[in-house]
Amino acid sequence: MSAQLQPAPSATSGDSPDYILGKGPTLRVFTLLCLLMVFDFADRMIIASLLPAIKTEWGITDAQSGLLGTVLFIGMVLFALPAVAMTNRLGRIKTASLMGVFWSIASAAGALATNVGQLAATRAAVGVGEAGYAPASYAWISAAFPQRRRQLALGLFSSGQVLGMGLGVALGGYIASHYGWRHALGLMALPGLVIAVLLYRGRDYRTVTPAAAAATATAAATAPPQRTRHFKTILGTRSLLLAYFSQAMATLQSVPIFYFLPTYFHRVHGIPMHTASYMTSGLLVLALIAVPLGGWIMDRWSGHAPLRKLSFAPALALAGTLIYAIAFGVVHDATVQYGLILLAFFLYGLGGMATLGMTQELVAPDARALSSTCSVLTIHLLGSAPGPFIAGLLSDRYGLAVALLATVFISTTLSVAALLLARRYYLADLAKVGNYQLAAA
Repeated sequence: MSAQLQPAPSATSGDSPDYILGKGPTLRVFTLLCLLMVFDFADRMIIASLLPAIKTEWGITDAQSGLLGTVLFIGMVLFALPAVAMTNRLGRIKTASLMGVFWSIASAAGALATNVGQLAATRAAVGVGEAGYAPASYAWISAAFPQRRRQLALGLFSSGQVLGMGLGVALGGYIASHYGWRHALGLMALPGLVIAVLLYRGRDYRTVTPAAAAATATAAATAPPQRTRHFKTILGTRSLLLAYFSQAMATLQSVPIFYFLPTYFHRVHGIPMHTASYMTSGLLVLALIAVPLGGWIMDRWSGHAPLRKLSFAPALALAGTLIYAIAFGVVHDATVQYGLILLAFFLYGLGGMATLGMTQELVAPDARALSSTCSVLTIHLLGSAPGPFIAGLLSDRYGLAVALLATVFISTTLSVAALLLARRYYLADLAKVGNYQLAAA
């Protein structure tokens, strides 16, 4: 279908006042994106429930177990910028679809591994496939939904991460305990493959800036490359850079906890592995509620006072850290400890939308995919990639409880400090974002 330009928005936020693709098509594509996000994280985190079985079969250490998570995020980092070029060439929806096909096949290939090196290679390939999916999807959602629904939509989409992590760990633990860990990898890859194929024909949009619409062909030919201009804008937006760093530090504490939690319950409390997997996935139910709820609260509470979310999120992060300290450092009863971890996950989930919203609202619509990619690069380079390996090294030396507690304290302190510093620049940076027209394609 040929693209039709929509009326220019009247708000300075740079968004069309309504659904630029139509409400029905938007919700249909959004549903597929959310489902694919679920199986993105199911395939990503299923390995957490399989570690004891893999360790028994191959005799690997905690550090090697952590490395199986680290290599996935390294794959994401290495392919992040090529994925931006792919998004620019193919569009957001087709990129998301093709990425889903690739990572599903790579995840299933792990079932054929005969040693830890081969399994690590397939996990790295899963990361390559997942590199372009989230940035393309966040950019599409931020443009396709009107401003009054944007943070709620981003929250619902992001809650797929939590649901997927829980689903991957729960089903992975069940399938592994009944049929073996190889079957778990193979079977969990199938739903994502089907959804990715269905997504391929979803509707996309194109972006037209006021300057580009008025420019002549000669002026356009002599303009700097688009990506270069966007990179300069991102590097000059201090609150955005701090948001990237804050996200990375939040991930540095959350990924190791979830990655090693089934192993922790199994090793420390003697809980059967499939039950420990259910417990780990169960605590994410509260986070599944908290993420969209946090987005809704921020839409309502910070609509006319955007700085409020930069107070809301740090307060919740500090409260969650205190609860983690009690859970891992003071309490020894498994039931009480589990309840405290439930509460901490809920508080972190409530505040997580603040930085995600910043990565999209502090750049022009046609730079949102690049901004998401920069966010992904920072998160994985500083958080997701080193997190499991560092926690594994600390666990081999000091024990798993100390390792998890140390990562929580250090990472949350840095994350909160970055958010509080971002308050100084946020309003000025937000005012720099100009007016843009978005068009259905």
